[in-house]
Amino acid sequence: MEITEINRRNIFERASKEEVYRKLIEIFGSTNVTNKEVDLYPYSYDMTENEPHMPDFAVIPEKVEQLVQLVKYCNQNIIPIVPYATGNNVGGLTIPDYGGIIVDFGKKMNKILYVNENMMYAVLEPGVTFGQLKKHLDEYYPQLRYSYPNAPPYAGVVGNALLSGMTSLAAKIGSMAESINGLEVITADGEVARIGSCFYGTDSDNFDSWWSRYPMPDLLGIFVNFQGMTGLITKCSVQLWPKEPIEKPQLVLFFGLTDIAPFLREVGRADIINDIAAFSVEVAKMEIGIPEPRKYPGEPPYTGVMPISAKTEKQMEAKIEILENLITDLNKKGTNILLIDYNEFSKLFNLKARNIYDLPSQILSLHEYSGLTWFGAYAPSNAFEELIKRTEELYHKYGVPSFNYLKIMKGGHYGIFRPIIRFKKFTDQERIVKLLEEIADVCIDLGCIPYKTPSWITEKMRKRINPGWLKLFEKIKDCMDPNNIFNPGRWNT
Repeated sequence: MEITEINRRNIFERASKEEVYRKLIEIFGSTNVTNKEVDLYPYSYDMTENEPHMPDFAVIPEKVEQLVQLVKYCNQNIIPIVPYATGNNVGGLTIPDYGGIIVDFGKKMNKILYVNENMMYAVLEPGVTFGQLKKHLDEYYPQLRYSYPNAPPYAGVVGNALLSGMTSLAAKIGSMAESINGLEVITADGEVARIGSCFYGTDSDNFDSWWSRYPMPDLLGIFVNFQGMTGLITKCSVQLWPKEPIEKPQLVLFFGLTDIAPFLREVGRADIINDIAAFSVEVAKMEIGIPEPRKYPGEPPYTGVMPISAKTEKQMEAKIEILENLITDLNKKGTNILLIDYNEFSKLFNLKARNIYDLPSQILSLHEYSGLTWFGAYAPSNAFEELIKRTEELYHKYGVPSFNYLKIMKGGHYGIFRPIIRFKKFTDQERIVKLLEEIADVCIDLGCIPYKTPSWITEKMRKRINPGWLKLFEKIKDCMDPNNIFNPGRWNT
């Protein structure tokens, strides 16, 4: 795909490109700054359908003080700053639509700064990955666990949390954004603000103080889900949980197209599972290493894997009994659902079958093509049946396998509906974009709220959003970032 330019102002009106380059070297050192196209190209695109754009520079920070100097300089000269950790929170969110400076946190600002075993949280720099955090906890705090999404080990923890990403404890706790205790952020004027219970102290903080986001006014909302538009995050405190000693994941098969919907609602209310990762059978086949999956007559259209853990064997037996009774009751009402011990099921295949609950993990078949995209959305669970039926029709219309992913969140208070589509960028993209457009229209019509939203989706949403909300949103953006230097273009800013 050809790198394209978009209509934009000349960002080097106040300071020439050569002057900016010299300033960046002064701040970060010559080995931590690049303006070479060969270095900048990987920052210009992601796997999705979003248009690529080249940055002008990339910098590798190591200290907060360097970033304070950068923000002050860029605000004075109105130069865009785009935060970048590992490039895996796709959706075009780290593509520099207006050029400017990529701040690559993944290379050096990737430290696990502190773990509080007693109050169960970790303070992280933005570049920490899921694999890194898991290894650290397994080695030093084996009694604690984090809640991982179905994402590769090299994906970033802080980015996922700030964008309300999914978790492996979703049925209990909801999205990761709800489990952020505190943030350190640099605002447009170069001020360093600590938000949450870490707000005590003037110049420095005590890592033992990063334990809660309440009861002070909740300023975290100014930065969560704003896609880097209101400040530069330099530290984040995330909650950890006790690791229960007994685990017995379950596999559930749904033989009716929409049988999964009532099950998700009921199992969420039952408070017995940590999570459910529910897939159309084509995605489930990719999980076990089938690269070109298709559904055959008689196969269940959906399947789900449920991590279940307990403190004692008796507690586990009680949870399984509740689950079995729930399925029995649903089947009496007309569903056709089958429950299987997943540990026994996985023995029929190989270790790939364990990917779905041995998180973080990589579904290799999803990454075999040059393109990967999805319409990820929080969904009202009472719309699951209609979402499944209408997207199924669209998949057939475009000749694409049914790749849907569903979850129930936070005890059943809401759900996740996530169509996933892999494609070949150079031959399939036009067709896939049309399919994605129609899926987006259906989902928004049914009340879904997209997350990790690329600009083409937020443009659709703006036509339906309450005008008062939009005005307030724009007031906040203008107040926090009057010169629009922080990741401009997101949410059509």
